[in-house]
Amino acid sequence: MHFPSTSKLTARFQSKEAFIDSLKTTNTDGEHLSVGNSKWSNKDLEPTPPEDRTWTWYNLPLYWGSTAFGTAGWNAAASLIAVGLTWQQAFVSCVLGSFISALVVVGMARPGVQYHIGYPVLARSVMGMYGSMFFVFIRAAVGAIWYGIQSYYGANLMSTCLRCIFGHKWNDWPNTLPLSADVTSKQLLCFFLVWLLELPFCFVHPRKIHYLFTVKGLIMPFATFGFFGWCMAHGTGLKTIDHQSAAGQKAAAATTTGWAVMNGINVVMGTLSPMLVNQPDLARYCKKPRDAGMLQGVSVFVAKVLIFFLGLAATSSMQGEYGKAYWNMWDLNNAILDHNWTPTARFGIFLVSFSYLFSTFGTNLGANSIPFGADMTGLFPRYLTIRRGQVICAILGVALVPWKLIATAQTFITFLGSYNIFMAPLCAIIIVDYCFARKGNIHVPSLYRGSKGGLYWFTSGINISGVFAWISGTVMGLPGLVAAYNPTLVPQAGKNMYKMGWILCFTTAATVYFICIKIRPPQVFPEGFDDMPVTWEYLCQEGRDGFFDGERGADGYSPSESVAEKMDIQIGEKEKV
Repeated sequence: MHFPSTSKLTARFQSKEAFIDSLKTTNTDGEHLSVGNSKWSNKDLEPTPPEDRTWTWYNLPLYWGSTAFGTAGWNAAASLIAVGLTWQQAFVSCVLGSFISALVVVGMARPGVQYHIGYPVLARSVMGMYGSMFFVFIRAAVGAIWYGIQSYYGANLMSTCLRCIFGHKWNDWPNTLPLSADVTSKQLLCFFLVWLLELPFCFVHPRKIHYLFTVKGLIMPFATFGFFGWCMAHGTGLKTIDHQSAAGQKAAAATTTGWAVMNGINVVMGTLSPMLVNQPDLARYCKKPRDAGMLQGVSVFVAKVLIFFLGLAATSSMQGEYGKAYWNMWDLNNAILDHNWTPTARFGIFLVSFSYLFSTFGTNLGANSIPFGADMTGLFPRYLTIRRGQVICAILGVALVPWKLIATAQTFITFLGSYNIFMAPLCAIIIVDYCFARKGNIHVPSLYRGSKGGLYWFTSGINISGVFAWISGTVMGLPGLVAAYNPTLVPQAGKNMYKMGWILCFTTAATVYFICIKIRPPQVFPEGFDDMPVTWEYLCQEGRDGFFDGERGADGYSPSESVAEKMDIQIGEKEKV
């Protein structure tokens, strides 16, 4: 038996070490870290420097407007009719859900725009240096799922575009997949085509991607209103908006108005839950705090209400004409082509489908890909950057077979509501912690200090109060989640709890955490500064960006040598104790 020589083994070992070292983020550029070390930080996790704050007052409003005018917003509204809500119940749900969403959007964006940090770093101030990793992972999982779903939406829209171009040659292409696959050969091909088109955008850094949202925000309202106008003109208009399918009438009759509206609100919030938590990852690139203020909240409310009404009215109008509610936009587009195979209709449907296909690219980047990349950076700062994380998200989006999640309207509704119970408590705790526990003060250097005795170390790196509040909020929705998939196991009360899942989980977590911080208030400022009065957002006033006066060194971010030495000595003394 031949054994390799010692020199060969040494060479192989060194080559592996060199390969691993080449993957480390510290080798992606020649710059040093200005805050923290490679265990807790890299260039994408650090506070956004002034030169990278490229988003201005109209970028976030256009982002939200373009996101609302997309497939998820249209489909969620139309699916409310498909599962039995009257249009009045659905519209009231949309208005209330959009108003709540607007408030949460502004609240979640505040820490990010004031301290220019993303969600993975912000979560450390709430859940602890190690405890935050679990909640970062939760959001990453949701982002990967939604990436696949949005890509599937895009695949169906691309299929419609190809039908408009090639006609029966595309439409008659035989399907070789079984019915149980919940996807056809054409859809699968289009899915991978869309995936390939999206992949290059994963290499664009978030500080530059706002141009895409600007273009998208200008295009989508024209496409949506044009499509709505066609449906009104060629359908039955608003005359048949009260007409529901037989199944819908039975579902509506079996549900009281109050619970129907609560269920609708839950669905509306479900379309936005991941994006609500994502706000710090986008707001950190804004130039001024007002750029992520009330204007984007107004944009959320107006855009969501508009798209919900347009989706409801258009679906009802064409239901009156065709006798069936097409809750997917691509199904409605194909139905229109079936009944109106003319050059004008083909060209119009192509423009609408192509516009919404472009919309899915922007939505996937801002709502799923960039947040997932940020999360992976927070979990593995030594090896992953936002760009690398985005590529991983694209790969996972394929592996999660998204067409299985949205095979039917009811499955789609169930899926949207299921992760509300996990994301809503998280939003509640972050907002309560920022507004009431810390009065808007986040000490940025401490977010990158994972040492015992650090400000955000809490108990063994975990904020017990935050975790307990999150569990309390999540538990309130678990019975309803079980009932959604197996109704016989849970009584009616549990099912009703699920219908108000987002609001119930949010308010429960917020109340529990508020009580916890009153019983045991968290330390707001680190040792050496804890004698200072806690005033609202003191640490972000006058350009402090989360640092105390005189705390930053010559590079503008890292603590000066004397301050850093003082903090390390104090932390070391606490560890000895």
